[in-house]
Amino acid sequence: MTEREKKLKYIIKSIWFMAVRYAHGRHTFSPSTVRECYYILQDLGITIPKDPIIKPPEPDEIHGMSFREDFLDDINN
Repeated sequence: MTEREKKLKYIIKSIWFMAVRYAHGRHTFSPSTVRECYYILQDLGITIPKDPIIKPPEPDEIHGMSFREDFLDDINN
């Protein structure tokens, strides 16, 4: 791994949790964008540590225009 790759990996791991916490439960394009990036990181072999803050939604949180896909607990390994 080059020095550049190490630095990029450090940056990704350092800010990833903020992106997930921001997008988790939002009813915008943010959750799908973060989820897409997560799978790209997986393909690149970059593992992200589990975030204890990210939990599955409560049953009453999914209604109206909120969807299960708005929540990112499924990518919180």
